[in-house]
Amino acid sequence: MIYPHMYGDNGWYEYRPRKFAPAALEMYYWSMDRDALELLPSKPRWIAYLDGEDPGYPVAALQEDLDAVRKRVAEMRSDPTTPDTRLSDDPNHINPATTETLTQLMLGGLPTGRVGYPLHCRLRYFDPTRRRAGIPEDVAALVEKLTADEVVVTLVNTSVLQSRTVIVQGGAYAEHEIIDVTLGEVTSPVGYSHFQVQLGPGAGSQLRIRTMRYANQPTLAFPWSASKA
Repeated sequence: MIYPHMYGDNGWYEYRPRKFAPAALEMYYWSMDRDALELLPSKPRWIAYLDGEDPGYPVAALQEDLDAVRKRVAEMRSDPTTPDTRLSDDPNHINPATTETLTQLMLGGLPTGRVGYPLHCRLRYFDPTRRRAGIPEDVAALVEKLTADEVVVTLVNTSVLQSRTVIVQGGAYAEHEIIDVTLGEVTSPVGYSHFQVQLGPGAGSQLRIRTMRYANQPTLAFPWSASKA
């Protein structure tokens, strides 16, 4: 079967074997409607991992990203051009910044790409000690499952000497309400857009976070400056 991809004065044209679905992954992510995935030629490895079908994806994706960084840095160092002979956008293809996989695996979010998309993610982290956005030093995060009303994430403090504190927020702009958090067999109510986790040296655990997606007015305020209504 073939599908049209363009429409003009004479109707549909440019038929291809692939369905026309330029934003199918985004539609699935925002709606969590599994039917949207049927528009894709195949299930993305990230989604298969979140579905429990591809447990090796995080390691493979990290290795691929590290390899890409090495290649881009090598090409950057071997670039024979000079500032006077190099166009402003010439180095774009060797930019070593690689964040797409980290956005997926740490935030449970969609990569923003280069077109200025706002960040859509399930979780965002803040460092209350240094009063800054971003995950604290030595803390690692891995989002392992996403459903319409739940996020499963593992947080680990890789420092064997120092405790770390991390604030976990629902969404990039506090748009998701966190109902409660389950650690082991203990469930703690939250009823707000963020909560704080204290990690002892070398400590880590899996958290099951129940949420109401897009329940709050988005804000750019940091958690420590936001007031609870």
